[in-house]
Amino acid sequence: KSFEAIPKIYEKIPECQTNFVFSKTNPKTLKDVLGVLGRIVKTGNKVTSVGTLSYGASKHVATALLETNKKFPSIRSAVNIKYDKETISKLKKSGYKILSYDRKNEPKKIKKSGSSVKWGIRSAISRTKTKPDIIYHTGDFGKEPMILIFGESPSSIIKIISEL
Repeated sequence: KSFEAIPKIYEKIPECQTNFVFSKTNPKTLKDVLGVLGRIVKTGNKVTSVGTLSYGASKHVATALLETNKKFPSIRSAVNIKYDKETISKLKKSGYKILSYDRKNEPKKIKKSGSSVKWGIRSAISRTKTKPDIIYHTGDFGKEPMILIFGESPSSIIKIISEL
């Protein structure tokens, strides 16, 4: 409800829609990650959760969270939003730790296996010892550009998004 109440949040919803996840401590599988079953969707000039909260409900955002949590166990929450250069610029100016990866460098074998999210997150975090707040990519053929926001809790993510 806090996410849905953010003014103009509908402008940040990507074409693939949004999921917002929160994991148990030391998550191991998607079943340890709470997400919105059916996603958060744009409905005119607002957003609506079109499903209940359920463990295992998210695949992509939960996978990104699990990969990040392996290296940075304090990160237990994540959300995906629409990629926008202006959003990245605002986040940089606010001092957030931002990482990125290039999907064009993704090995064909990884693309075919369906492990793109794992590969991308591993690529981004392999270069840092500091936990990221943001990881983004600018897309590839048939793949929508995306921003992932990470935090220790859902409220820490709401704080970041509210600043946008």
